[in-house]
Parts: sequence; structure tokens; C-alpha cells
Amino acid sequence: MIDRFEAAGHDDGHGDKCWHARDLAVLLGYKRWETFPDVLAKAKAAARVSGHDPQNHFRDVTKMVSVGSGAERPIADVALSRYAAYLTAQNADARKHPVAIAQTYFAIQTRRQELTDQNGPDFSTLSDVQQRLYLRNQVMQENKRLASTAKGAGVDGSGFGKFQNRGYQGLYGGRGADDIREYKALPKQAKILDHMGPTELAANLFRITQTEEKLRSNGIKQAWAACEAHFEVGKKVRQTMRELSGILPEDLPVEEDVKKIASAERRAQRRLPPAPALALVAQPEPVPEHTIVAIDLKADLWKYALLIMSVQPGQAITTTDLIAELPKYIRIDEQQAEPNSSRKDSRFSQLVRNLKSHKSSSTNFISRGFAEDTPGGFEITDRGLQFVQTYFGDPKPSSIEERYERDQYEWVARSVGLTSGELAELEWDLEPIEGDGIRYGYMVVFAENSDRRLLDKIRGLGQGYTVQVGFPPEDDESPL
Repeated sequence: MIDRFEAAGHDDGHGDKCWHARDLAVLLGYKRWETFPDVLAKAKAAARVSGHDPQNHFRDVTKMVSVGSGAERPIADVALSRYAAYLTAQNADARKHPVAIAQTYFAIQTRRQELTDQNGPDFSTLSDVQQRLYLRNQVMQENKRLASTAKGAGVDGSGFGKFQNRGYQGLYGGRGADDIREYKALPKQAKILDHMGPTELAANLFRITQTEEKLRSNGIKQAWAACEAHFEVGKKVRQTMRELSGILPEDLPVEEDVKKIASAERRAQRRLPPAPALALVAQPEPVPEHTIVAIDLKADLWKYALLIMSVQPGQAITTTDLIAELPKYIRIDEQQAEPNSSRKDSRFSQLVRNLKSHKSSSTNFISRGFAEDTPGGFEITDRGLQFVQTYFGDPKPSSIEERYERDQYEWVARSVGLTSGELAELEWDLEPIEGDGIRYGYMVVFAENSDRRLLDKIRGLGQGYTVQVGFPPEDDESPL
């Protein structure tokens, strides 16, 4: 059936496909054309409500059809863009079996085309990891919309865990989040979505978008009804997967954590010759040479050392080159530049060398994981890059994963009363608070050897250096 939908599309002359409404009506199981214009009218209304001009997606055309003996006559038809075909499938009779298949097909294909339109490359040309990152980001964004709609339908913060579980139970044959982790042999604290392949992510994306649509279109205003709607949508997506491929979502392969893979790719890329157009890691702009800032060398020298590393080819630098580069960024006074009477170098250059020689100190930036000790110099780590982006202000992370990590970082900082730059100086972890298969929020756990000055600024710091927070806005089990 999927092949038939694909084959029915025509080249629209702009790198995408369009469908004729009469052809689509037949594929959707409509035996009489006279009943189909009502579906098109609803689809046009949906486009209008979403802020799209229907004329840009539903174009009246005339085509010739055979009437026998070689004769032809013109009939009215409508050329549908991919988006229009998607809306038409969404507004068709859901009792018809082909409609469910079409909804899945056009939802996924429309998402893929959006990627092409927004970011350039064809979805099919992306690597498996890039596809997973894109779909994972889409799931996060659509979960935000679903959470907002669910809140309007009566689901409050304490009930959101149950609401999310009902969606999972419908799609995964009665299994909730904890059951899925157990079935797939995932760690208890693992994010399920981070271990899904593209097919499983697309199925969950469809579950989320269709539930959001159902809550709105049906005007659901009670929490129990919202939960059951989520379950029913998940169940229908499961049924469609069984009929299309025979493979159910829980039996799809468990993938390695997508964020860990992307981090490994970024580390590998830093060891390659620079190629800015293909870089997976956002690189902040260097401070202009004429912008020289005064800093506390003992407290803040390591921060500017990281900044300089982040803009170097391979994101690594020798100690000698670092000593030469730092004065282009920070002010070195005469006293600091004077040669040390007992050494060959200056007080300033000795402070730079101490960044390496004191690497075993618990406060050193190598010991804290911001940089690695390399022969004759330093190389910045992923944590160091994240620090540079938050401390010095890089507003445009280049990859989906970078946007996700940046947003989560800023949320944690706001939740505990710190700036992103202050949070970047601390060692911390985010642990879920769970019970009875439901996630109730998160706990931020700080390292005991963290900077006491910063720990004293944290709002709500309790015993064990912990702070209880709610849900990050993009979390797949968040009520926000």
C-alpha cells in the first residue's frame, strides 16, 4: 500500500511530489468522488487555521479522461501538495483501513520534506544517526505541543506521567515506560527515545501528533478521557505497524544511545582537518583582536584557554602557542609579563604552564573534564565546548543534539538559581525521581568538591548536595 501512495505522486517541478485528489480518493477507499470534496474542504480549513494559504497547497486543475472510442473529456481535479495530501488523509474517514496507512505515510514523508526544506540535505541522504537525531528532536518538540494541549484537556502535572504511560501502553501492547525499559534490557534511568531507531521514533512521533490532534478536534476536557484517547491512538499506530510490516515497536532493534554516538562523532571530527560547512559542533567566534579584556588570571585563565582551544584547527593547541595566543584575548600587565628572576619565563607564562603541571588538582580544568592533557599541550573536551558555548555565549548551536543539550543546560541553571556560565563550572548530574512506574520529576546532584562559592548561591540546595526540580520543557515525560 505504501508503494501505491508513493507511485501515485507526480513531480511538482520543485523537487517534491504532488497528488491528484481523484487518485488519492481511490487509494483512500472512496468509491464515489462526490463524497470526497467534503474531505478536501475540511483539509483546506485545517490549512487555513494553521496559518497556510490553501491556494498554495490545493490547486484546481483540469485533466482529460478517456470516454471510449479514443475520445476524451475534461474533468475537474485538485493538485495536492505533500502537506495538502497529509491534511486530506488526516480528515478522511478513519474507519477506512487505507486511511490509517495513508495518515502514517504522509505524516512521516511530510516531516522528511520539512527537513529538506529547512536544512538542505535530503532526509534519505542522512546517516542513521542524523535521522535519529532529527526525529528525536521532532518528538521533543511535538511532546511540548502535546503537553500543552493535554494540560488544556485537564491533565495536571501529577497526572502527566500516567497520561504518557497510557500512550506507551497503547503502542507497546500494554507496556508502560518501565516495562519497555525492562523488555528492551535498558538501564532503569535510560531515556527510551534515545535508544530508538528511525522507524520506532517515527511511530512515536505519529502517536504524539495524532493524540494532540484528537484532544483538540474532539474537545476533550477530562484527564481520564485524555488518557484513554492517548491509549487508543497508540493502539491504532500499533495495529498499522502490524499490518504494514508485521514488526511491533517493542521488537525493533535497541540502538546505542544516540547522544553518545553523536558525541563520539564530534570528537572524531575534531581530529580531522577543519571543514566548517560540515562541522557537527558549533564553534564560537573568537574574540576580535582589539577586544582585550581584563581578568583575574588565577581564577579565569583556564576559561580563556578553553575559548582559544575551541577555535583552533582540531580544537587542540600546544602550551607554547597558547601562551602566544592568550594576550590577544586578555590583558597582561607589565608586572605579569616581567621575566621571573628564578625562571626563564614570566609570571604569566608560568600560570599558563601551571594549567598543565597542576592537572591532578581537583580544581584544575583537566581534572574537572574540560580539557585533555596531550603531548606538549591541551585538547578541549565535549564538556569544555559546552562550557565555552554557555559561558561566552554561542546563541546558535549547529546540531540538533547541541540544541537539545543547550536547552536542558539552561533549564537546570534557571531551576537552581545560577547562570549557565556558573553551572558550567560545577560537576553535576540529573537523576529522575520515579515510583510505581511514573516519573515525578528530577533531582540535580552536585559533586561534594564543587566550588563552595557557587554552591552557596544554589536555590534550595539540600542534604547530599541535591536540588529537586520539575521537568525540563523538552523531556518526553514532562508535563510542561
